[in-house]
Amino acid sequence: MLSLLVAASVSVSGCGYDGPSHVTGLAVEPDSQQLIYCEYFLPTEDNRTRVLYYTPSGHRFAEKDLFGAASEDGAATSLPEVVQQDYRNGERREVRKGEDSWLLRYRKSATASWKEARVPINGIDVIDAGFDDYVRKHWDELVAGRQARFDFASPPHGRGIELRARRVDCHSGDQRSLCLRVDLAQPLLRFFAGDLDLVYDRATRRLQQFEGIVNVLDDRSSAQRLQIHYHYD
Repeated sequence: MLSLLVAASVSVSGCGYDGPSHVTGLAVEPDSQQLIYCEYFLPTEDNRTRVLYYTPSGHRFAEKDLFGAASEDGAATSLPEVVQQDYRNGERREVRKGEDSWLLRYRKSATASWKEARVPINGIDVIDAGFDDYVRKHWDELVAGRQARFDFASPPHGRGIELRARRVDCHSGDQRSLCLRVDLAQPLLRFFAGDLDLVYDRATRRLQQFEGIVNVLDDRSSAQRLQIHYHYD
């Protein structure tokens, strides 16, 4: 929990956004705890939640729209539609719902070609921030130590990726937290992909900390592994 306290000491307005938000995420480099960017979840209007991404110097470099029901705890659906745009390089990620399938679209840069794929409606269990709702729906079984498996929508891969979530021991030994690890469900592929580690508050069932590959590229358009510490207004 020490890293969580360190990150909490960084001003939640330190990236320059001073408008309304109900959740702020501070994305830091895991070892140095250097602030890399801030993400601000704006209040939901008409089932649309905007997420703004700011550099520490106050530059808005990306934003995301989540379409679907929401609550003060976060997404109230495991399957929100998503449109994410990075203004630095033109990267764009989309998951949109059709009558009988999901449309996954991905463009790595403004000059790259679009990659599109359709996935059957029942071929996707979780989309983006909808993982929070999925965890709350499966809370009791996760607390009991049982695994939860799900297909996560991945626009860059053009398909649903089967993942598993399971309870692990918290490094701090804090009994007030529920610590989860998410990795690939297929054993032969786990060696090639990093784990995601999440810390939830047991009392509120809110996500407190995430560590893993984030859905925002770095300045060189490469994947980056960060910690994100969440503050709720």
